[in-house]
Amino acid sequence: MQDRLLVRPLTLSDLPVAAALLSAALPYDHVGPIVEEKLFGSNHRRDRFTIGSFSPSGDLLGVLAQAGRWVKLLAVHPSVQRRGIGTQLLLAARAHLTETAGPTVKLRVGDHPGNYLSPGVDERSVAAQAFFRARGLAEVVRVLNIRAPVHNNPLVTTERLHKLTSQAQADGYLVRRATVADAEPLHHMISAAFAPVWSFEVARALGPSLRSDATECASELPEGPAVHIALDDTGTVVAFAAHDGNNRGLGWFGPMGTLEQHRGHGLGEALLLACLLDVVDRPDGGVIAWVGPVGFYSRASGAIPDRRFVVFEEQ
Repeated sequence: MQDRLLVRPLTLSDLPVAAALLSAALPYDHVGPIVEEKLFGSNHRRDRFTIGSFSPSGDLLGVLAQAGRWVKLLAVHPSVQRRGIGTQLLLAARAHLTETAGPTVKLRVGDHPGNYLSPGVDERSVAAQAFFRARGLAEVVRVLNIRAPVHNNPLVTTERLHKLTSQAQADGYLVRRATVADAEPLHHMISAAFAPVWSFEVARALGPSLRSDATECASELPEGPAVHIALDDTGTVVAFAAHDGNNRGLGWFGPMGTLEQHRGHGLGEALLLACLLDVVDRPDGGVIAWVGPVGFYSRASGAIPDRRFVVFEEQ
């Protein structure tokens, strides 16, 4: 079948059919609202390679989105799976990576930092895991999303947020929503003390008025900037938390961080809670993605394991 298919770059005009295909092929993801971001949004410092496989009559059968060496997503319509379409797209990804980075750079699946649909292949997607293993990729790590209940949760209330922010104020800190004017100090603080790609996600969370490459495909949210910050008594940003910096509109939380010398004042807890209260009506409100300190989130918000993912890489 492969020799009768056309593989070409996707364009914005393909968005409606791509959205329909991805919704059918990826049952565990709320992909509809974020198709444009996943296919055409900025990948931070990595190139974008987004292609589709089309039938002779022009029907879209499969989609692949790649960022540098990462395959961000690979999906084939359920009606035409197991016909070589996924293999064709994966080979195109390999050829593109060889051309742009060389033959020794390894393809990796799922956990592209900064712009990812999910941080790996959902553990329930047994067929997808078998597909990658059969094509020479091996499991390298498993990662976790957790979820904080945002309804009827005594840990996630405006009253508790007020208590936490009042305690922070008594300790000399101001907790508030960020504005675009905070973008530069946030960038410097995050880049110096945390992962530089977090600055990219926070820039997207600040929203389209920032007018940066990070905000490509970033629509405005009802609450405005999806970032909350804590400032010390000199007005310096010492802690931050963001949501909707990836998969914008779904309500995913992260990233967050507090400078080491300012920990122990409940700033992270207050900022987490402020974000969770922003996303109570989002499709995935309360998801804490690709999580690190599970214990903190469990204590602060009652978060529990939600989805597990497998990351694959060429051997």
